[in-house]
This record gives sequence, structure tokens and C-alpha cells, in this order.
Amino acid sequence: VHIVSDKADYKAEEETIFHLIERINQQTNHDVPISKVVYQKQQLHHPYQYDFELTSDNIHLINRPIEVFRILDSGKTIWGEELIDTIEEPTREDVLQYEILSDKLSKTLHQLNPEWGSRYDEMKKNPTIRILTQSVLTTALSDYYYYTGKNCSSKYRILSCVERDLPDLSYLHLLRLCHKNRFTPDQMTEDDFEEMRREYQTVFLQRPKTWIQNEIDTKSSEANSAC
Repeated sequence: VHIVSDKADYKAEEETIFHLIERINQQTNHDVPISKVVYQKQQLHHPYQYDFELTSDNIHLINRPIEVFRILDSGKTIWGEELIDTIEEPTREDVLQYEILSDKLSKTLHQLNPEWGSRYDEMKKNPTIRILTQSVLTTALSDYYYYTGKNCSSKYRILSCVERDLPDLSYLHLLRLCHKNRFTPDQMTEDDFEEMRREYQTVFLQRPKTWIQNEIDTKSSEANSAC
């Protein structure tokens, strides 16, 4: 994540950062992963402003709570360490707003491009092992926060956090397999892969809704009733 001063010309700085990233990518054959997320400092302060168009170009503004959790949980700065101390932890309401806006954007993109939406839905139902692994690990990060109120933004540490604080998570066995596939892939067997696919269909896709998904469904229902 890149954070620019409130006094800076945001668009100009963003363009400069993207140009530098592209130069590095060309010189390293894209071997160095560099985030293309750019915030102006004020965008990370409460209360978050939501007066922006709901498009893919503004997804970084939708994702603010998640990015801030990453910064506070495991962020390492190359320059500007003092910035971290000025950033407040996202609230439960911030996370709820993130989920609501993400849900709205997904539905909008489906409407704008039904063919893409159909492919996306099919991919979610029958993902590749790589996408399945990423999906389960990422969902575990979210569910850990939703159920415990604690933050963990590390895909490596999430398994130990869940085993300690959330041992009754419905898809814990699948999480263990995905963690194994992500961090010790050489130990995976064909039986493990088959079990991952089976657990994804029978357990993960059928998992109980979190409090936040119930909130989204309630708000969507209220919005539809008002139309």
C-alpha cells in the first residue's frame, strides 16, 4: 500500500507511483510483488467518506477496512513509520459497509456483463485448487474477525488463530488442508486434493452465515421493499 500526503496532487502522485512500479516490474520480470493500491492520508481517517462512484476503479476505497487491518496487523513500512500510529482501527460498522458495498459492486458488475457474471458464478461453484485455497484462506480471515472481533491478516497465521480461538469453525478441516497446500505443497497427496474438493462442496459452500451476511441480506431486503 502507498500513502501520499494530503497536500499532494493525488492523481499525479498515483500516476508517478504506477510508472515506478512498471519500471521495477520490467527490470525484475514481475518477480517482485508490489501493491498498486494508493491512498491519500485523509482517506484512511475516520469517518470514512463514501461519496464516490461504485466502480472497479474505486475498489481500493471499498477495501479500506481490509487494507487498514493489514497495515496495523502486519504492515512494514519502507518510509513513513510514523503514519501507522495515526491510522485508527476500522470499526464493526466500517467492515459492514465494506461488505455491503462489495456486494453491491458484484451485483452491478453481473448486470453490466452477464456473460462474465455467469463465468464468475461457475468458477465460485467449481474453482480450481489454487482458487479454492485462496478463497478458503481469505474467508477464514474474515470469519475470524466476524466471530471473535479480533484481527488476523496473515494467511500463514490464520490457521493457528482459528484453532486457538475458533475451534468449532465448520470448515476447519478444509482450512487445514488449504493451509497445507499453500505453505507445504510438496506434502500434498491426490487424496488431499480430492478431500479439498469434497469438503468445499459439502461443508464450505453450506457453512452458516456470519452476522454480517445476515445484515447484508436484511438491508438488501429492506432496499427491495422500498422500491
